[in-house]
This record gives sequence, C-alpha cells and structure tokens, in this order.
Amino acid sequence: MGTAGSERRKRWRHKACRRLQARTALRNVAETLKQARRDPSDESLERLRGALLMIERAAAASPTLDAAAQNCARAYALALFQRGRAQEGTVILRHRFPDARYRLADDVLRYGTAKPGATRFEKGSVGAFDDALPEALFRAVARALAPKGAFWPAHDYDDETSGFFSYVHSLDEEGVVVEAARRFRELFARAVPAIAEATGIEWWTHRRPHGAGHQLHFDSADEGAGADGPEHPLCSVVLYLSEARLGGPTLVTTQCSGDIEMRCRDAAALVPVAPNRAVCFRGDLLHCVVPGRGPAPGGETARRVTLMISFWRRPHARHDREGAPRAAMRFPTDDEAWTAPFRARVDGADDAKPTRSAPVPVAQLWTAVDAAADDGETVPLPPYEACWQA
Repeated sequence: MGTAGSERRKRWRHKACRRLQARTALRNVAETLKQARRDPSDESLERLRGALLMIERAAAASPTLDAAAQNCARAYALALFQRGRAQEGTVILRHRFPDARYRLADDVLRYGTAKPGATRFEKGSVGAFDDALPEALFRAVARALAPKGAFWPAHDYDDETSGFFSYVHSLDEEGVVVEAARRFRELFARAVPAIAEATGIEWWTHRRPHGAGHQLHFDSADEGAGADGPEHPLCSVVLYLSEARLGGPTLVTTQCSGDIEMRCRDAAALVPVAPNRAVCFRGDLLHCVVPGRGPAPGGETARRVTLMISFWRRPHARHDREGAPRAAMRFPTDDEAWTAPFRARVDGADDAKPTRSAPVPVAQLWTAVDAAADDGETVPLPPYEACWQA
C-alpha cells in the first residue's frame, strides 16, 4: 500500500514537473520571439537558440508543444540566414520544415548586401517615387495614422497579432486617404497605366515591429473568398510613413496569379523603407514584406507604419462594422474621435516634387534547400508549403 502510494506521488510529481517545464518553455518562446521581432540585433540570436533548445526538449515529452517549437525554429533560421550563416539555417529547415524545397534567397533575406541583377517586369507593372505626396498631405496622412494615435486603439490593434481589416471608398469622396489616392492615380498613370481606370479604392494599414514581416500573397477582394476565385485589384500602392530603414523592404515579384512556373532568378525587386516613398504594382503580382534585420532604427519601441491602397474599377461592397474590424468596411459617418484626422482639410498648395525611386532588382529570389536541386531560372510551380519564407 505504501509502495503503491509512493509510486503515485512520484508519477504525479513527474507530471507536474513536465507541465511546469512546458509552461516555462512556452513563456520563454513567446517573450523571445516578441523581442526578436522588436529588435533583431545580434543579442537576440543567442536568446533564440536557447529558447529553441528549451522548447525542443519540452516538445519531445509533450507533442502539443510542436507548433511552438516550429515557430521558434522559423525565427532562429531567419536570424541565421540574415547573418549569412546559411549552412546552419539550412540544418534547421531540414529538421523542422522537411517539406520545404525552396527558401527565399540571401539576396532577399539579407537585403542591402547583394549586387543587384536585372529584373524582368513587364512594362506597366511596377513604379516607385520618393516625395510622392505634397508635404502637407503626407503630414496629414501620417497624423491620422500616427503610431500613438487614436486609430489603433479604436480598432483594438495589436502590433503582434492583428490581422487584415480595411475601408472602401469611391474616389469622388472626401478625406485625406482618398485625396492621397487621387494623387497616386495621377502620379503612377504612366508607370502602371491600369490605375487610370480606377473609380474606387480599398485601404488598410499596419503598425509592426522592425523585425516583423508579412508572407507572400496576392491582394484580392474579400481576402480571396469570391465564389469564382480571387478577384484582384487593378493595382496596389504602398506608402511608407516611418523613418528610413525602419522595418524591412517591400518585395514585389514577377509571379502572377495563375502562373504554372516559379521564376527563381531576376524575378523580383525590393523597395526599401523611406518616409513619403510610394511603390505601385499591378494587382495580380505576388508580394510581401521582408522581415527587418539588424538593430531597429529608433529602438525596439519604434514601428514600421504603412498605408496600403488597392485601386478598383468600381468600389466593391461595403459592410458596417459589427464587432471586430473586418474587410471592406464602410467608413464611419458619425463623429468618432479617431475619424477627425481623416476628415481634416489640407492646405491646397501643391509643393509635390516627386522623383523616381528605382526598385532594387533581386538577382536570386528563391534558392533550393537541397544544394543538388534545381533553382535555375524557372521551375515547375511547387506547392505553397514547399516554399519557406521566414
């Protein structure tokens, strides 16, 4: 009887110890990942390695922790690739991401270090400008979306976890975002002629830490949920509101929706962050945000704030906000405090002197995880999960 009771207590203590180890490992991973996104400096590398070792040990005893271990492995592999330690990063990929056949190449993840190549965008696909908006209008947009402004709490925005929500307007409406969109329609009319056909827009915004990226995607109506498949905009514009080099660049590829091959070389361009720099690209092109690398300009509390505007032949359906923010909302007509900066009148003086800002061509977009595999100019389009993006 005494022996049986002793064994039960021993098993109970063992289980309690494992639960405590699991909770500690999970908490450590969450804190380490958050810190790495806010300031991916060299100090974060060893913290990531330690967190990965701890969560891997815990996951070996408790498979429910496997997803957390994979998230930590992804961040550690990214940190290695961004520091030029590709061989070590590849070991992590083979262990934790066995389905990955290709990964974003060093020319992308280590942006700013590679020699530019030639990019084969079709004419009318991409254009970028510095000083894109008149100064007064740019300041008005930046005030409306100020990092510590009322917009973000009004939308329950969390820098780490908030997803997509958007507003839809006709281009004949008033407001600083719509005025910016009208300016962009004129500015990019030659670089991306499709923009001239637009009569409606959808806009959204993000406020992210320096090391946070956004995976490759196509812009589409209703987040791609159309009955006849995704409907893409005529084009999209990204406007940077943050200081230079805060956050990673926008990556635009030549990959179109419906392509049956994936181009690995001379198939993309990067647009680094600079205030009042805008890039416009055709609406059916695959694009993403590369995670920022190195110490965060402005420190770990600084945020990369961007305004995205997609242009449509006609404004699509709008929804009233009911509960959490959602896609394609109708802009409020009442006098909520956060809306005031969006309705501000802007000095009509046109001091805009936009200058072309050439996107930085990327020589190698994808590289094969297996050194013996093909990553030549084009390969048959692999499944999405076979392409590791960080």
